[in-house]
Amino acid sequence: MKYTVREIANIMGGKLYRLSGDETVTGVSMDSRTTKRGDIFFGIRGEHFDGSLFAKEAVEKGAVCAVVPEYKKTGNVPSILVDEPVMAMGRLAKNYLLSRLRAKVIGITGSVGKTTTKDLIHRLLSIKYKASKTIKSFNGFIGLPFSILNAKENDDFLVLEYGISRPYEMDYLISIAEPSVAVLTKVGKSHLEFLNTEEEVAIEKAKLFKALKMFDIAVLNRETPFLDFFESNLPKMVRVIYYNTPEILRMDINGTLFKFEDEVFETPLLGKHLVTNLVAAITTAKTLGVPIEDIKNEVKNITPSPMRMEPLTIGNFNVINDAYNANPESMKALIDTVKEMQIPDEKIFVLGDMLELGPKSPIFHESIGKYLADNIEDAALLTYGKLAENYIKGARKLSFKKHFENMDELVSEILKREKGYVFVKASRATGLERVIEKMKERV
Repeated sequence: MKYTVREIANIMGGKLYRLSGDETVTGVSMDSRTTKRGDIFFGIRGEHFDGSLFAKEAVEKGAVCAVVPEYKKTGNVPSILVDEPVMAMGRLAKNYLLSRLRAKVIGITGSVGKTTTKDLIHRLLSIKYKASKTIKSFNGFIGLPFSILNAKENDDFLVLEYGISRPYEMDYLISIAEPSVAVLTKVGKSHLEFLNTEEEVAIEKAKLFKALKMFDIAVLNRETPFLDFFESNLPKMVRVIYYNTPEILRMDINGTLFKFEDEVFETPLLGKHLVTNLVAAITTAKTLGVPIEDIKNEVKNITPSPMRMEPLTIGNFNVINDAYNANPESMKALIDTVKEMQIPDEKIFVLGDMLELGPKSPIFHESIGKYLADNIEDAALLTYGKLAENYIKGARKLSFKKHFENMDELVSEILKREKGYVFVKASRATGLERVIEKMKERV
């Protein structure tokens, strides 16, 4: 990107402070620790920090200026003063997308699998095209515009996650970036803290598909709840492509062999849910012109993203790190995957809290405990977290189940065994991946 400070101020509706307006901006930053020369620094207020307090540090590291609220002038720091930095970033991102980028936007939404599907679509499209994608899992009203501003002007495609947790957030994201291709993973029980029912989740996420225009493309999971509702929200003359869970031919710790639309694929990815995300990516890339043989060759080399069904070996333990996030749908998917795998050793489930599920959260946890006990009768269940004890209530049939308040004691319980398969999963904010780090330290 390349703007003058005056251009940016005009786009954002801001005022220049200690700036001539002729300075050139070539990048964006929200973190003073990683700010580069030529960046514009957005001083965004978060839950635990106020970015405007780091404006001086960012400029000292080479930022051209900072974007801060008008009521927070930062001493001698050159700044653009705006009403609200988050909204200002959105305005700049929309301008950059419409006036500087040639890329078509691929929007991904759903309750599960957005980040994995985004990464996979980006990788397969990169076989033939130039493409950028959402940075990490920056998929909300801050992350989406930030990801757009980091895209390259010669990109053919921009693959974006549209992540929401409240009503009308999708409207705002679409106002910044309307998609040409919309991909649905699956609707399920997530973000129920502010979207009270799965129906409300579907209503919000369907807005992405309603934003499509004539001859745009919708990629729909044939197995998602509320499929009819999504179809009914599609404008006329939108091309609709469907995908579904493929036929699994073989699944073990080394990966998965599967069949989809008469083609056989082999991948190191584990789990029906991840393979279904891969099929969504295959469907999207194929529809956009990537040759199927090139896709099949690339799929062989795809490895799991960190903390998403990531296989690790720690001493005599085979560990599956799936601690990136969790909700009832993805918990069931993990259990289903383990059920299908041929595992000779003990199966140890280390489960933590599932967050943002609203007032029915204890019930959802208990139901997952029951689902585990009903499907894998010889599992050992170790739980950690304020809500996680509810798993135990549902898992009465399991012979070994124990809740822990202390993570070190939990790790000690795992290491009492000489070997086994350990499956670690919880919502990201619980930090349950620390169990794996502690195992590494002690083995």
